[in-house]
Amino acid sequence: MFFQFLKQNVTSVQDVLWALIHTSDKSPPTSQSPTSAQPESPPPPYTPTKSPLDTLWSLIYSVKPQVSLPPPTTTQPKPPLGSASTELKPVIQTIVNKSSPLFALIIGINEYKSSTINNLGGAIADAKEFKSYLETSLSVPTTQITTLYDAEATRDAIVKSIRDFKDDSRIQNGDPILIFYAGHGGTGKHPTGSTEIQILLSYDTSCEDNKGRKICGVPDRTMGVLLDELAKAKGDNITVIFDCCHSGSLTRDAKRANLVRGVKQEIVVPNDLDKDILGSIKDISSGTRSTTSDSKFLKAGLNSHVLLAACGSQETAKEDSAGTRGIFTKALLDVLVTVGAEKLTYADLIERLPSLHEQNPQCEGHNRTRILFDSKAPSRRRPLYAVREKDGKYILEAGAAHGITKGATFDVYKNRDCIESEAPLGALTASEPPNPFSTVLSGPSGKRFNFGEQAVALQTGAGTEEDLLIHVAMDPTLENVFRAVAEEIKGSNSGQQQIKLVDADQIGTAHLDIGIENKKVVFNILNPLVTVYGLKRIPFQIDPNIGDIRRVLRAAGHFHWHLHRTGKSKILQNKVKIKLMKLKENEGNDDDDDDEDSARTPVDGENLIQEGVVDVIADVNTMYGIEITNTWDTKLYASVFYFDNSNLSIHPYCLLSSSSGTVDSNLRPGQSLTIGYGPEGGDAFRYSLPVGRDIDVGFIKFFISTEPVDLAVIPQPSPFKQEGRESVTVPPKPRLPMSAPVGGQNSATGRAVC
Repeated sequence: MFFQFLKQNVTSVQDVLWALIHTSDKSPPTSQSPTSAQPESPPPPYTPTKSPLDTLWSLIYSVKPQVSLPPPTTTQPKPPLGSASTELKPVIQTIVNKSSPLFALIIGINEYKSSTINNLGGAIADAKEFKSYLETSLSVPTTQITTLYDAEATRDAIVKSIRDFKDDSRIQNGDPILIFYAGHGGTGKHPTGSTEIQILLSYDTSCEDNKGRKICGVPDRTMGVLLDELAKAKGDNITVIFDCCHSGSLTRDAKRANLVRGVKQEIVVPNDLDKDILGSIKDISSGTRSTTSDSKFLKAGLNSHVLLAACGSQETAKEDSAGTRGIFTKALLDVLVTVGAEKLTYADLIERLPSLHEQNPQCEGHNRTRILFDSKAPSRRRPLYAVREKDGKYILEAGAAHGITKGATFDVYKNRDCIESEAPLGALTASEPPNPFSTVLSGPSGKRFNFGEQAVALQTGAGTEEDLLIHVAMDPTLENVFRAVAEEIKGSNSGQQQIKLVDADQIGTAHLDIGIENKKVVFNILNPLVTVYGLKRIPFQIDPNIGDIRRVLRAAGHFHWHLHRTGKSKILQNKVKIKLMKLKENEGNDDDDDDEDSARTPVDGENLIQEGVVDVIADVNTMYGIEITNTWDTKLYASVFYFDNSNLSIHPYCLLSSSSGTVDSNLRPGQSLTIGYGPEGGDAFRYSLPVGRDIDVGFIKFFISTEPVDLAVIPQPSPFKQEGRESVTVPPKPRLPMSAPVGGQNSATGRAVC
């Protein structure tokens, strides 16, 4: 077939790519329509001596795009006409230090009003140091910082200050908001006695209010709803930092009582406490996901904010031996000042902290891969792993559970600080199939690296198992699709999946089929688990713009790899039980004692998963939740994601926390993890269908392992633009789960019928 834009005949899609890569020195068109410019002389006819595919890949790895930069230039003012002097005067540039849009609430409590609560020594010092950091390092105006110290930090003042953010006209949607708390954390009993409620202890905790009732601080559910309200009004660029304990199962060591920021208080939370807050967000509209009243700020299902916590749920947050500073806050500020907030994601910040004695700080929240205080700079994290030398072998501390495959490549650095400033020590490759949590790497024959006890490895290439397979018709009108594929293959997409084109006779192996209709690029779904229900095309079309096509290709590669990858071991499938159930809202009143520790409970406990599939009638008034039960005698770690076939987004339902040390297990032996209801909190799921569509199909995938695995790299926004704006990271209402086990890490799938 003759392709006009190549000026030659081609017989396969590989020929087209070969020709595009072969002529890579010519600037490809980037407009929405194929270029009309013709080359001065056409390239010679393509007569491969090897197979088209072999030739293609040899070119990909031998041809490097050449980039030339113009020499730096300076602009000097011209001397006035008639001036005798021709001397160039230096240009004086005035740099204006623009103030930060960040708004902050800083709380520090050393002295408590009640004699039953031990005083602290370093909480106010921590609060003041953090305030100073904001003012000096981030240029935050003092007028944008609210402080509550000791007697100022009453329960009412804390709640009011958080709510004031919502009504502050100076704060625009997406502006960063920070809440810092240093003081005591504790727990109290719910009226039913069925669960413990985690509490931030305000200055007046355990004292009586003007009605004679005991003040119980700020419970977790109240804080969760306040943050959800704030996120609805001002966006989800909210950072919460707590330097306190948050597990009531931990009592203070008698020898170190004044050094631990946590107490065991006999606090009973009244039934009607904060009903004005908990009941304020029952609004369910067709365009937004309902916010639930039992979201907890200490749990992993965090859409509204990112939480940096001083310790794990079974640990204590401590002050230094002199009782003058919190160990966590001091270490946190040291890293922020040394490295710079603009260079760190939230997860990076926690991972850079030094080892703290019996204290493992945690980072939780769906947005923890963002740059600090910057919602507009989400960071597609390039995974960084520790690598050690053991018995003459290089061992990467990540394996198949992390998504590592045979053939993956890595650059090795002495430490993470060298990545931006120094060349790598060398390159290593996963030369054999990885173990679940480690991988043997090999380098050039005879070459050894001297990196000491430990180095870090930055993934630079994916294994062939991760390739995105696509089918593109032999159609000259798809010129920019071919150009996008060629540029994506040649581009420097470190660690990302590669793309391979398949011929028509192998279309059954492909993940996507790309075509063009009415001058728009369309993406046809080829997964039979999806098409069997009638969803055969992604309901978004794009202009044939190379940049837009490449963005979809990258998202599709990431989507399909993490959707289809699975562990080889099947042992966990028999150790874990999964239920998806309808939920009902507990209205709750003063006389109702029915399980009021949760705003929602299962309707009847019926498991909607039938033979791996859940049929859902789309209705925004119907809520759903998930229960995962560990029947084994071993701690397990679970992360859950929703894969939306309609827009290629991946939404986290549950994520493990990040930590530089020990990570809390969220699926302990013999216990259950509930998502969408119960003591774990989180948002219930409500499913809807877009206007004009009567079916949708998605997958819920469960990653369950015996060791903690940080999967924060998996979530992604949709690459498609919706209503003139980029689709958001978390779809307002993820549609349609189904549940079907897939390999050792369990997975779920589903459809909705309306």
